[in-house]
Amino acid sequence: MKFTELSACELTGGTVTEWSAHTELTPDHWAVDHRPLTYEHEALVTRAADAETHGRRQTDWLGAAFEVEGELDQNAMERTLLIWTVRHEAFRTTVTMDIDIHGDPRPTRRTATPEMVSVQRRFHGRVADHDIDAHVGDVFDSRVTSLVWPHCTVMTVTDASTGTGRPTCFRVVFAADHSVMDAYSMLLSINELQRIYESEAANHRVEAPAVGSHVDYSSANRCVGEQIDTAHPALAQWHGFFAESDGRFPRLGMPLTETLSAVADSARPIGRRQRGSAEVVATADEAAAVEAACRAAGHSIQTGIVAGLALAHQELTGDRRLRAVMPMHTRHEPQFVESVGWYVGLGPLDVDLSSAETLSDALSVAAAATRSAKTLARLPFPRFAQLLDITQEPQFVVSYLDLRMVPGAAHWPDWRAQTIRSATHSDSEVYVWIARTPTGITVSTRHPDSDAAAASIRRLIDTTFTIIASVVDGDAGRGLAPDPLPGRDERRPA
Repeated sequence: MKFTELSACELTGGTVTEWSAHTELTPDHWAVDHRPLTYEHEALVTRAADAETHGRRQTDWLGAAFEVEGELDQNAMERTLLIWTVRHEAFRTTVTMDIDIHGDPRPTRRTATPEMVSVQRRFHGRVADHDIDAHVGDVFDSRVTSLVWPHCTVMTVTDASTGTGRPTCFRVVFAADHSVMDAYSMLLSINELQRIYESEAANHRVEAPAVGSHVDYSSANRCVGEQIDTAHPALAQWHGFFAESDGRFPRLGMPLTETLSAVADSARPIGRRQRGSAEVVATADEAAAVEAACRAAGHSIQTGIVAGLALAHQELTGDRRLRAVMPMHTRHEPQFVESVGWYVGLGPLDVDLSSAETLSDALSVAAAATRSAKTLARLPFPRFAQLLDITQEPQFVVSYLDLRMVPGAAHWPDWRAQTIRSATHSDSEVYVWIARTPTGITVSTRHPDSDAAAASIRRLIDTTFTIIASVVDGDAGRGLAPDPLPGRDERRPA
């Protein structure tokens, strides 16, 4: 499953309809919901509100695009989206920025009851192939924000050439603000919308089981955070992590910008729109071979990939430590497994290969580092950031997701499903998302808009999976030299 900006979805033009939730009362007239926001949600809306006071609009949305077989039944789609919206309370809650007794802005949660919600449709007419990406993207960028409800917008594209060989189908593209959607939510929603629509179009409604509410999760998450103080043992771990990089998030230790002599326009502004990439790096059989090799050594494939990344980083930089931030899901209770919301924590990943002399050592170090990151990710990072006075955004982020058991995963190729994200502006952030799916392993990235950064990320990915492939082939000693290895022909598993 590739994770890219909308422009990489290869949408084709057609008749476009926009769908969104609606209530007769505007959110500022909804009843106040006293369940608190998560620290992450509060930080997101505070940043967005601050950006607006400075004349900027902050968009941070996630979504997906996929095909549905058959001709679009407008009424069935309307019922589908209403069922989806009612089922997940995250879609029916919002934040208004009120003023507290000191005159400072204060986020206040307000939540609509299921009975208050309907679904509106807006017909956009025919949009040509060369305009469709920009048209849909502009709608999402203008509609989807953490400050204005609804926080999710859906677009359908009909009468389009799909390229799948199916005689009739239509395209669904949706985007939701990050405050109400995470990576698993994107993927869960693809299957859920497919299944609900299929039932509604056949006039055969199937009642879906109840799911937990992210609003309830928010309360529990906030309660956990309020118990964290300066004496909390995890604070010392985060403090040590930041101390290694002078109180800041660690960065990828590879070139991300051209030297001044190589920059044609030295006046380019800070915070340019980032580039990205997405590719398949291993087939299902190759991924199974990697997993078998890792299992034989007593470790998971996640550990093997983290170890491979650390070995590649050492080979390319000479640095024996790979330091990054690793997102982890926090869906630890059964009622939240299929709930739409933002269930993600951050953990500090520190893979120190200084004492590793064998591949087994490297795997053990990577396993311990990943376990430590996973443990700390269960606790809300923004609370630690408050205590440590950290205001910077993460600079180097590495994510690994095993998506094979996500409902509907086996059908993603048939549905031409792809996850999407809004554009990001940064001259320093590097994100690497590694996903295992039923068809293999994909790597998606975003990074600064420079040839130097693109080349660095290319080398990091290529070297990582060359090392992993060489281990599967039996070259177990590779990559553990104290200094960077000399250049050689690169070999990738797929």
